[in-house]
Amino acid sequence: MEINIKIDNDAENKFMKRREIAATASYTGSTPNREIVKQEICKMLNLKPDASAIVNINQRYGSMSSSVLLHSYATKEAMLRFERKEAKKTDAPPAQASEKKEASAAPAAKKAEPEKPAAKDKKKDDAEGAK
Repeated sequence: MEINIKIDNDAENKFMKRREIAATASYTGSTPNREIVKQEICKMLNLKPDASAIVNINQRYGSMSSSVLLHSYATKEAMLRFERKEAKKTDAPPAQASEKKEASAAPAAKKAEPEKPAAKDKKKDDAEGAK
């Protein structure tokens, strides 16, 4: 997959202590994931990938390009303080995101197991009561 990135706007937001980068990503083949786009922009502008977050990606229907908005901070702590929780979750590397899903799925599976035997017992009681 080949990805070309063109920086449309690079503004300094002194109040929030971050750089706001608007870019256009054009690509061939499948749509690149957020992590690849973030890595490419950070490599172009010499930014820290762990202190940057993709806020928005809008894909244009029928074309092989997307508009991207990325916020880059001086430190990771500043990014965690200012960015929305959804942006932090979706911007996490795929390995971390899958670990969180597995961790949340495990308690749900444990809750579902005790309910199944209770439902079977109820069916047996109904069958005995009908006789």
